[in-house]
Amino acid sequence: MAEITYESICEKLGFDVDTYVPTISDTEDDSVENPFVKLSIDELDFLTDRIEAKIA
Repeated sequence: MAEITYESICEKLGFDVDTYVPTISDTEDDSVENPFVKLSIDELDFLTDRIEAKIA
């Protein structure tokens, strides 16, 4: 398995996670897929740990 890095996650998603601004709608819109579903559990854990470290 390849090493998980912030850069590899951003490349997989196609955007910089730190500057990502989700589209917000006044109504529920199931037509827009959550881009983070592309990530593995390990990649999601990596991002969670990174976010927690930044706010600590």
